[in-house]
Amino acid sequence: MLYGIIADIHSNLEALQAILPELRGVDQIICLGDIVGYGPNPNECLEVIRQNRIVSIAGNHDRAAVGLMETVRFNDSARRAIEWTGAELTPANRKYLADLPLLLKFPDFQVVHGSLRSPLEEYIFGLKEALPTTERMSKNLLFVGHTHLPLCLKERGKEIINPGAVGQPRDGDPRASFGIYDSDKNLFTFCRAEYNIPPVQEKMKNAGLPLSLIERIRFGG
Repeated sequence: MLYGIIADIHSNLEALQAILPELRGVDQIICLGDIVGYGPNPNECLEVIRQNRIVSIAGNHDRAAVGLMETVRFNDSARRAIEWTGAELTPANRKYLADLPLLLKFPDFQVVHGSLRSPLEEYIFGLKEALPTTERMSKNLLFVGHTHLPLCLKERGKEIINPGAVGQPRDGDPRASFGIYDSDKNLFTFCRAEYNIPPVQEKMKNAGLPLSLIERIRFGG
């Protein structure tokens, strides 16, 4: 099977719309959480996810936006964006986010937002953070999000892959980041898609979202 693996859309509708044509040939799209937060179109992004029957798990911003997670560890900009997002969500989208699972298992892999040790909070940047998760893996492959950085780690026969962020990349490349996994070949391909950034920034500005969030999507930082 071919799987589209996406993560960290963060209410960036233009970025989400840019990657969907690249995923038309896959059998299933899977989202690794953080559909909302930071960006200006939470409801619109959720409608795309639901209409396209994209399987998703919860991210920390998804949980926080519906009051199921404290924001004490969020920085000020993230907290302000979450408060705005929570006020914008429709009842149906609020319920959808509240019902998302923390992790899922597929025949060949598992998916989680942060880590298997701490699904919503722990970041996996390298082998040091990965080890507690590899010990908990029941499959040899795990897809994670949360860091907004494309990553592939191999340790003790286990592999952890992060496809990078669709809506707010942080690796210096502002293009939407995602990937395609071929389970028959056990092959993952990292992908990027350009999208029109200024309209997103303008909507963020009109919504009163923090300037730091508006500026960073242009640089992918």
